[in-house]
Amino acid sequence: MKTAIVTFVLSCLLSATYAQTDCRPYLPTTQGTTWEITNYSAKGKETGRITYELVDKVESGNEIIFSVKTVTYDKKDDEVFTSNYDAKCVDGKFEFDMAYKMDGSSMQAYQNMDFDMDATEFEIPTMDAAVGTTLPDGTLKVNISGPIGMHMTVDVTDRKIEAKESVTTPAGTFDCLVISQNVSTKMIVGIKGASKEWYAENIGMVRSESYNKSGKLMGYSELTKLDIK
Repeated sequence: MKTAIVTFVLSCLLSATYAQTDCRPYLPTTQGTTWEITNYSAKGKETGRITYELVDKVESGNEIIFSVKTVTYDKKDDEVFTSNYDAKCVDGKFEFDMAYKMDGSSMQAYQNMDFDMDATEFEIPTMDAAVGTTLPDGTLKVNISGPIGMHMTVDVTDRKIEAKESVTTPAGTFDCLVISQNVSTKMIVGIKGASKEWYAENIGMVRSESYNKSGKLMGYSELTKLDIK
C-alpha cells in the first residue's frame, strides 16, 4: 500500500514538472528581464518605442502566469503610457492576454483615467506547428467613462502561420514563427488593415509589419534591446 502511495505521489510530481518544463513561451522566462521594441515608419524613421519588463512569474500545477509591464514613449522619447498585461502557459499551450495588443501611443490622453478592459486570449503555437495552420481570433474591448469618454475595439482575425524564418534585428538573430492576420480597430473611426509578426520562443515578438487595407506597408517594429537576467 505504501509503495502504491509513493508511486502515485511521484507520478503526480513528475506530471507537474513535465507540464511546466513543456511550456515554450514567447516571452523571456527570468523575472527582471527587460527588452525594447522600436517603432518605425515605412521609410525607416523612428516613431517611438516600448519598453517591457517581466515583473512576475507564478507557477502553479500545470499553469504558469507571466506578468509584463510596458512603458510607451513617443518620437520625442517622452513617456506617454504605462500598462500591464499577462501571458500564460496551460498544459504547454501559450497565450497572451489581448491587452498585449493595446496601442499605448493612442491612449496618452487617458493615462490617468479608470477604464474597463475585456480581452480574450491570443494564442501563439509552438515552433513545431505546421505552416498554414489557422489560429483562433482575438478581441480587445476598452471602455473609458468620464469627461473624455472612449470606446475602442480591436479585432484580430484570419490568423495563420505563414512561414518559419530566421530574422536579424539590432538585438540579435532569432528563429521565428511568422503569423499573418487581419486587424480591425474601431475608436473614433474604424480602420482596417493587416499585419505580420515574427515570434521567437523564450523571447517574444522580434519584428512586426503593419499594412493598410490595400496592402501598403505603413510601418514596422523591431526588437532593439534585450537584457536577459
